[in-house]
Amino acid sequence: MTKHLVAPRDIFELRLSQIWADRLRRNSVGVNSDFFALGGDRAMAQAVLAAIAAQFGTALSLETFLEGPTIERLACHLRKRSQHLNGEPLVALQPNGGKRPFFFLPGDGNVFNFHDLAHRWAPDQPLYGLQARGMHGEQPPHNRVEDLAADFIESMRAVQPRGPYLLGGHCTGAMVALEMALQLQRRGERVAMLAAVEALAPAVFRLGNYTMADDPIDFYIFYARGFRSWLRKEMPVERNALLACDPSRRAGYFMALARRLGVYVPDAPDDHVDHVLALYRLFCRKAYVPAGIFAGPITFVRGLDSNFCETATGGWEDVSTQPLRIRELPGNHCTVLTEPNVGLLTHELRAAIAEASQSL
Repeated sequence: MTKHLVAPRDIFELRLSQIWADRLRRNSVGVNSDFFALGGDRAMAQAVLAAIAAQFGTALSLETFLEGPTIERLACHLRKRSQHLNGEPLVALQPNGGKRPFFFLPGDGNVFNFHDLAHRWAPDQPLYGLQARGMHGEQPPHNRVEDLAADFIESMRAVQPRGPYLLGGHCTGAMVALEMALQLQRRGERVAMLAAVEALAPAVFRLGNYTMADDPIDFYIFYARGFRSWLRKEMPVERNALLACDPSRRAGYFMALARRLGVYVPDAPDDHVDHVLALYRLFCRKAYVPAGIFAGPITFVRGLDSNFCETATGGWEDVSTQPLRIRELPGNHCTVLTEPNVGLLTHELRAAIAEASQSL
């Protein structure tokens, strides 16, 4: 991904980018790229509009397209008409291929941090992300890991009604994937592979000190640091500036900076960062304890530069009846999932899936 290319930041931009890439015959398209500068013409624009009407169930005029021929602008028009897509847990990051799909869960609820992974993923195997409800304000968030996992299972079954399933997660997303595996196991379904990428097992995670989730200001500063690793963007947010804001306006101040930087879509609501904080608090305060032992194989991936997973196993050997498959790859807690390291992660995940598939 080149430095000037801005990757999709929500499901509207993602679907539009997939439509554009198909019509323009490109591997990837930046959300701020001009359609006509990329080689599009009016006939191709009409084809894009027809695809938009089919996928989103709403029609945009050619005049609207010509006024702002970028994914970012068109997504704003679509978002004004309906926000419901952003509230759905299941996101098709790479929907093509006839092989068994792989479902991968983020730790912060943002599946769009997996853009590099999706770009590197093989075209013959679908890749889906699962994002927590409540991130966009339409529905209240779940307050138990067990409920979040049950919701994800129902969404996953819409595209794969029966197992065996291939699951994985980054950071706390791996804990939710584990809970999904246990619930499926109790239903008599099989999970053929579980991947825990830069993640701590529940018992080890409970030993951590997560005070940044207590104070919104601490959390905003912590969260902004992640933009550097995920998006290669610096967002200096000063504690004194946040303290000077009225508490009711601090989230809006933070989001204004993030929107200006291009981290979020232009019409992202001011309270979005507080929904992310609520998700962090779910894990940091709720002391999830799994009910049972997973009977399938676990692949544990640790970044060599990580200061999050400081042990060789992350504690995952205690939650499975099978030997742990351990891989150490270049990168830290976030950059193991971004370029230039993500190619190695993709290779290891695909190898784990191939190994698990031999027993299907």
